[in-house]
Amino acid sequence: MFFQVKDKTDTPIDSYDKISHLVNAILQFECPEHRAQHHILYTANMKLETYREAQQFYRKFDNPANALGRLSREAYEQANRKYNQLFTIIRGYMHLSDDNKRDHFNHHFRFSKEKIDDMFTLFEQMHHHRHLKLEEEFYERLKEDIIPLLTQFE
Repeated sequence: MFFQVKDKTDTPIDSYDKISHLVNAILQFECPEHRAQHHILYTANMKLETYREAQQFYRKFDNPANALGRLSREAYEQANRKYNQLFTIIRGYMHLSDDNKRDHFNHHFRFSKEKIDDMFTLFEQMHHHRHLKLEEEFYERLKEDIIPLLTQFE
């Protein structure tokens, strides 16, 4: 009884895998309170609802005549921006969870391959960001770079 061992061929990860991994990491960072992988969308949707409620609350107190009114305007704009970013990330997560569309997405991302490779390399070297305490800012900038890519295939 001889066993044949197949040589594992290292298949390089493609743009689809890289984007999918980055989107998952962003969701994990945005929703650290989820308990299991299958709860991530539930937790993300709860956070969306929180942002929507904050929008409605601060919208009422928008008043450029006083400092708290201006603060309310800034809070409203921030809640609106965070809501739109998280919504786009969730939609991208849902689109990227269909492995049957891998070829379509790789074809779609072919013009952004270098940008995706750079983002993924920076993400893989996350320990540098942690040492410099730039993790939160890194994820904010990653969202700014990845959201235009995700909105293109809507």
